[in-house]
Amino acid sequence: MHFEDMLRLAILKPIFLLSPLGTLSLTPTLSFAFLVNPHSRQGLRTQLHTQQGKVHERRVETSILNSAFVAMGEPESETENNHNDMKILGVCGGIGSGKSTACKLMVDSLGCVDRIDADALAHGVYEPGSQSWKDIISEFGEDILCQTNSYADASIDRKKLGSIVFSDTKAMSRLEQIVWPHVRARIEDRIKEIKEQHRVESKNHDESFSNSKSNNIIVVEAALLLETDWYDLFDGIWFIRSSPSVAVRRLTETRGLTVEEAMARISAQQNRRGTGSGDKTDKSLHDIERGTVTAVITNDGSLLDLRNALDGALNNPASFIK
Repeated sequence: MHFEDMLRLAILKPIFLLSPLGTLSLTPTLSFAFLVNPHSRQGLRTQLHTQQGKVHERRVETSILNSAFVAMGEPESETENNHNDMKILGVCGGIGSGKSTACKLMVDSLGCVDRIDADALAHGVYEPGSQSWKDIISEFGEDILCQTNSYADASIDRKKLGSIVFSDTKAMSRLEQIVWPHVRARIEDRIKEIKEQHRVESKNHDESFSNSKSNNIIVVEAALLLETDWYDLFDGIWFIRSSPSVAVRRLTETRGLTVEEAMARISAQQNRRGTGSGDKTDKSLHDIERGTVTAVITNDGSLLDLRNALDGALNNPASFIK
């Protein structure tokens, strides 16, 4: 249907103009409506002229190009609304706290849609030839590259880079300022991919699929989430904590570390927000007290205890910011 035909139809009966941005209802009181520059990067603009001669203009910011409006006889479906209302949950915690286990539980048995591992995405930031790879070399020099015949294919030697940044807090800060924006961009891209994939799968599967993903939540695991100050990205931030003795036991059992090595790693994290135990010596305590962290999950018990705690938090509106 051409846009002119939709305008004539709008005078006769209510219709809906459905775009990727939402639904615009046209009622019989409208005598005229038109789009101005619909393919502009600046967004979509609509002007609605009523029979009373009043003009109502709404400008909708969007990065979507070539958006096509289609005439619909009813507003967005419940499936589309659920897709748009999907929550993003950030999860952080110290080494040995069990945050990875918690995130997997929420997806595998508690109905969350999918899990994003920010640390895994961060590894891609160091890929040879990427913009972040170029930025890191520009900041720290070519000496951090592995020896290779081709500069373009040279990987960053993480040990060499680590020897620089772990002994110099200012150098670490410079590295984080380079890496974190790229990691965030990858997280945002992955969120968009998951939302679209979930939308397609919801349409192609029966009701059992929708019920299996009933919480409509994407879980983002990020050890340094609080350090990044990405609060605007999340609808809730959860802190997984465990006592040092339990964390040491887990690290010795699952990673093959000695007790001394495990204690050294835990101690090294104590000064980083969101990566400690959440006790009085931990910087993340401030984020818990001021409400930046919306839920604290203590993981000192069994897997069933953790599952029950997560289930309770998922069903508690106070565990989310909005």
